[in-house]
Amino acid sequence: MAWTAVKNQFKETWLTTSLSLILFTGVTYFLLWAESQTIKSNLMLEELISAAISIDVHTEDQAKHYEGQIVHIIGPIEILEPISEPDYNIQVQAVKLRKRVQMYQWIEETTEQNNFLSEPAEEYQKTYWYHKDWRDYIVDSNLFYIRPGHHNPTSMPLFSETHIAENVRIGWLYLGTDVKRKVNDYYEIWSDSRPDRSDIKLHSGFYYHGESALEHKIGDLRIHFSYAGRQDDIYTAVGVVESGVLQPYSSSSFPSADPISLFRKGSYTLQHLHELERKDANVHTWKYRLLGFIQVFASAMTLHPDWITLFLQFSWISHNLRRCTRAWVNLVLSFSYSCFIISFPWLLHKPVYGVIIVVYSIIPLLYYSTLLTRREVTESMSYRRWNDDIR
Repeated sequence: MAWTAVKNQFKETWLTTSLSLILFTGVTYFLLWAESQTIKSNLMLEELISAAISIDVHTEDQAKHYEGQIVHIIGPIEILEPISEPDYNIQVQAVKLRKRVQMYQWIEETTEQNNFLSEPAEEYQKTYWYHKDWRDYIVDSNLFYIRPGHHNPTSMPLFSETHIAENVRIGWLYLGTDVKRKVNDYYEIWSDSRPDRSDIKLHSGFYYHGESALEHKIGDLRIHFSYAGRQDDIYTAVGVVESGVLQPYSSSSFPSADPISLFRKGSYTLQHLHELERKDANVHTWKYRLLGFIQVFASAMTLHPDWITLFLQFSWISHNLRRCTRAWVNLVLSFSYSCFIISFPWLLHKPVYGVIIVVYSIIPLLYYSTLLTRREVTESMSYRRWNDDIR
């Protein structure tokens, strides 16, 4: 393939090619950032686990003795002051109390119907229909196709929020706010205690702001509560002791990284806790990798088709790839490119693992290269010579 053809192709499609290159640059940065964050998180996790010491926080107050150290504790949580919502007559002994607010509003739905007998411009006809339902957010009725008779409020008088208990501890060690935020095992509250306010109705565990709990009007509010981190539930935590409070650990090796702490429901050893955290981190890592691969593939599809035609003119590309569709060619190239970019951070951290990823990036290109084709031709020629010798 002559490079003059590449220059001419760029001159003809410089705008779309430039936009595609910008997309490639962005997704390349995303892949590098995601893998770097994964490596950084793994290193910080290993550093936290290796430095942690298991202590008993139920014997006596030894906060001063463990000041500044990374500790691993197990025990039931104790809520010194309950969280309450006086307007709804709710009080719970828990780490978190979540209030979910919904408003009764008009909802617009659309359906498309094929009409092959109409003009080409009107081949698809949209049908709009409206119904009422509960939503956590304001539905802008000004964007409706049919606005008369379908008006929603422009704001919500109440908002969803989560309350966190002030004083929570395991044994003599109090938990910091960042540690308490990790509690997410929510349980629904189905209370039968009616509120004192007459404008709030209770029905089937929901609190309604309106004239009736059964017949709703546009603008009525529905509130439901849930809590997490119940009193006396067993939890396992790892963090730094600072003035008698368990706080997240900040690594001196990664000053720009967010502090890290571990907090899980149940009783876990350090090794078991490390394995669980690694599994969760791997799930997030593969989500980022899949998202990056999809972005690379989408960027490749935005390139002008003539670029694929020029690429397939390389002498080392076999006829098998040239017979493939444009989407499949972009899929193969996107996989190789994504693996190749992902390998860079790992080559600096774990060279062996990085080399393995590089090999994975080369395999698809090797499969569709003329190297395998030449080998097959050589083997077939040897086989023919062997048959000729026998004859």
